[in-house]
Amino acid sequence: MELEIATVASGWSDVVALFAGDLPVRIATRHGVSFDLPGLTVWLRNPADLTPPPGYPYPELIKDYRDRLFGDQRESSLLHQRLRRWAPADGTPVDQFAQAVALLRQDEHSRSAVFSTWQPEEDLGGRFPVSPVGGALRIVADELVLFLTARSVDVWVGLVPELLAFAQLASDAALDLGLTRSQVCYQAWSAHLYEVDYLTYLSGTR
Repeated sequence: MELEIATVASGWSDVVALFAGDLPVRIATRHGVSFDLPGLTVWLRNPADLTPPPGYPYPELIKDYRDRLFGDQRESSLLHQRLRRWAPADGTPVDQFAQAVALLRQDEHSRSAVFSTWQPEEDLGGRFPVSPVGGALRIVADELVLFLTARSVDVWVGLVPELLAFAQLASDAALDLGLTRSQVCYQAWSAHLYEVDYLTYLSGTR
């Protein structure tokens, strides 16, 4: 399924509304019963607008997630470590995202501006595997597109902080490349809503 939203503020409710139909699959997980939309793709057309959605119940998580990528939690953040300080076999940390931007600066048509955060020896079968697992940058018609692949996202809790943080990353990268526009294409292998949050959502729509 694919959904296009203008901004996170205007589009989050559209994503949540998808769970009111017949499309979600009911799944029993170790965290409780959830409703799942496998392979949901969200196109964020204006990532420069970082306004949070009205009614989003966890505004403190927005700052927390941003701090993991840009702020004082970077040193302890697994996501930042994998993205910005990847540790290869020779032990020299690699800033994958900066290298992807640099590739596009050299060749705007490059198809190699790719980054990964997944380490099989740690994540495969782990209790809390990293997510997002990777992505890519491309310049399409003078716009920077950040393609992002999430292993799993809780639409009620985690989608908004994650989208806003990577929207900022995309906007900053676009400016770095001298581009005025960017987009984010976000695909989640499991976009889900837990039953308790689903019922909260339904009660608010009546």
